[in-house]
Amino acid sequence: MKKNNKLIIVLFLIIFFLCGYLTGMRYPPSVFISNTGTSIFKNLTNNSNLLNQTFDILQNNFYKKISGDELIKGMVNSLNDPYTAFFDPTETKDLQAEIEGIYAGIGVVIKMNEKEQILEIVSVFKNTPAEQAGLKSGDLIEKADSTALKGLSLEEASLKVKGEIGTSVVLTIKRENEELTFTIKRENIKIPIIEKDYRDDGKIGYLKFNMFTDNSSAEFNSVLNEFKQKNVKGVILDLRDNSGGLLAECEKIASNFIPSGILLWTRNRDGVTEPLKIKGQEFNLPLVVLINNGTASAAEILTGVIKDYNVGTIIGENTFGKGVIQQIFNLPGSYTLKVTVEEYLTPNKIEINGKGITPDITVQNNPDKPQEDLQLQKAIEILSKEI
Repeated sequence: MKKNNKLIIVLFLIIFFLCGYLTGMRYPPSVFISNTGTSIFKNLTNNSNLLNQTFDILQNNFYKKISGDELIKGMVNSLNDPYTAFFDPTETKDLQAEIEGIYAGIGVVIKMNEKEQILEIVSVFKNTPAEQAGLKSGDLIEKADSTALKGLSLEEASLKVKGEIGTSVVLTIKRENEELTFTIKRENIKIPIIEKDYRDDGKIGYLKFNMFTDNSSAEFNSVLNEFKQKNVKGVILDLRDNSGGLLAECEKIASNFIPSGILLWTRNRDGVTEPLKIKGQEFNLPLVVLINNGTASAAEILTGVIKDYNVGTIIGENTFGKGVIQQIFNLPGSYTLKVTVEEYLTPNKIEINGKGITPDITVQNNPDKPQEDLQLQKAIEILSKEI
């Protein structure tokens, strides 16, 4: 009987370990510990900062070498916010260049396609390498050179597309059911802040505004003053593909269109809303604003003001839907942290984040016939009836 009991025990142990092995093959254990006879738990329950301790343990004990930059980026990226990002010194220079309206790249506005989780081209700037190569709005960027972009954050993926002036990037593009390859040479992209023109025998002033950069409001105001001096009867404000920029510049520009009033409402992490008020003046000319899916951020704030105050007619397509505000923090060693700090609502407290602004009159251009510009034609048609 004793021998049989021992045999049963041995068989039980064999079956136990065998099942554990098979289970481990299918479902790898979450903990695999080497126990040397001492406690497997190291006592770290002192008064040191938990975040700092975790940082130090990972940096000094993880089985692969990992830098402090990588740990910080991992923490920031875990927030799953495409607009919150950590920049190293080189990336900080690129960020500053973009704020000033100058950067080395190919000349596109991009967003993260939520369904595919890769970069999508929202719009292509004129006279840029991207336009010359044949990239189009709606193209999905699957790879930059040999690097697959799926799974990367918006900031990380965009840095794979950007690079030093004069270098080339090979982009693998998904366009509908096709996979296309483009080799594009990076250039120093200078986005023109303002483009102006006169239509309908000088009766209509056309102002294409591309980006809210440092001092862009001064150039904007200068064009409006020129329109007044030339006695235009109506104005077309083209905000298509304007990806936004500095809120302070948006405040100054919006003051041309409304008297003293609310520019927007901010909503903080506690759900508290506060108005951002500005002092301005009434706009006494018929106004049409052109928008599309590339109209984002500060350009949406300006669109929302004009729409909610009934200052002008909004024509085009639904805007991008970036209804959040970022603040830039300068860190030691020329590092930078860009953080989403608030959500904003239009003067009528309409949420636009992830939704965008709907135009008063929807007009879609044919991407295969960009020279027609049906949206601009509709704007001229409407103003011609009002002036």
